[in-house]
Amino acid sequence: MKDIKGMTIFELKEYANSLSNEEFEKFEDEVDLQFFDSDLDPIQLLNAARLYDYLQYKKKGDITIEI
Repeated sequence: MKDIKGMTIFELKEYANSLSNEEFEKFEDEVDLQFFDSDLDPIQLLNAARLYDYLQYKKKGDITIEI
């Protein structure tokens, strides 16, 4: 895993979105984002389409989005 401490929020989002589901799950478990100025939840680093893919993975394909 890359050292993320020197990354900007934009770079961190790009990096998070490049990870596979398995890699992102490990990232979510291991990375402490407290060193950033804002309160970041690792899930906030995924864009909408990537977030949907990741949630599908986490829920083993059982996800419904309601608008």
